[in-house]
Amino acid sequence: MNNFFKKKFFLISLGAIPGALLRWQIDSIFIVNLIGCFLLGIINALPISSRFKLIFAFGFCGSLTTFSGWSFQLFQLINQGLFKLFFLNSVLIVLISFFAICLGDLFAKKIMN
Repeated sequence: MNNFFKKKFFLISLGAIPGALLRWQIDSIFIVNLIGCFLLGIINALPISSRFKLIFAFGFCGSLTTFSGWSFQLFQLINQGLFKLFFLNSVLIVLISFFAICLGDLFAKKIMN
């Protein structure tokens, strides 16, 4: 592995560890995804170096949010025959997460001006 990839691996890991620890403390998939999407919107709107984006966006937010946990939650709803709740959960989490990214982006742009 060359030095370029080692450096990126280290930077992503630097953010992933606290993100995973925070995820472990919050017992709500919806809440961690909402927080992660909001923070991702902020981070991507800020004029910061790619080094910090690797740490905070890829590492921290990537580790904080949980697609696999959400997928498992949807799987459980299907297994329980809760099809309407499955559909509602599927659509709402995507829309609300998108809205959270938009709010984070807007928030970051407001504080920069």
